[in-house]
Amino acid sequence: MKKFLFSFLTVVILGMAGLFYFITHSLSSVVQEQISIQGSKALNTNVEVSAVTIDISEGKGEIHGFKVSNPKGFSDTTALGFQTIRLDIGTEDLLTMPIVIEEIYIDSLATLFELNAAGQNNLNTLLTAVKQNQDRSEPSSQSPEEADTPAADSGDPIRITINKILIKDTQLALDLTAVGGKQYNETLATFEVTQIGGKNGLPPEQLGNAISEAVLQQLTAKAKAEQVEKVKQKAIEKLSEKAGEGMRSLLDKLNNAE
Repeated sequence: MKKFLFSFLTVVILGMAGLFYFITHSLSSVVQEQISIQGSKALNTNVEVSAVTIDISEGKGEIHGFKVSNPKGFSDTTALGFQTIRLDIGTEDLLTMPIVIEEIYIDSLATLFELNAAGQNNLNTLLTAVKQNQDRSEPSSQSPEEADTPAADSGDPIRITINKILIKDTQLALDLTAVGGKQYNETLATFEVTQIGGKNGLPPEQLGNAISEAVLQQLTAKAKAEQVEKVKQKAIEKLSEKAGEGMRSLLDKLNNAE
């Protein structure tokens, strides 16, 4: 009897270990695939990710080598990118959806804000693409009210909700050369996006759209504020130059009068 119990417990333990392994590796591959495929569809440009590693038993995860290409009508430079971000995953109930990501931490996100000759900017173009693609898929997506409704236990596929995305020290390249300006490099203050996916969570393909829209909205607003500030500075510099020329002209007149 003891041998039977020992064997039974061994099978259960090995089975649980196998289940954790399956969930971890399945989720990692699903997330990596969805970031690339659904991200490219949502943004109408190429999205790459080199690797995703998720360990649910440890409640940790990482996404490596993320790049979003600039949309059509802009330079070939990468619009958004980072080397590594960290995920803090809730482990209270691993077998019930949604999977809760407590926090996504992004440090030193490289961001390009570029104006083209028509005065359009690349980040707003990406944001518009996300919104348009979201509208097209709206019948199959959740409304905010549905996302906050507890999910029924009906064997749903993977669904994810994110409590917070923390974005620290965004490295912003502000390129105004196409409209006669300069290129500036700035570091943006830390900001965060909260509650993506609601209580019920979203499938990975819909979650990607929600993340893209929320982050791009903030990045675009902050980059535009930096653009306005640079334009103001340039205007002040020109006024100062003109004022200086006026003073020199007045002094020359006074000297000639003597």
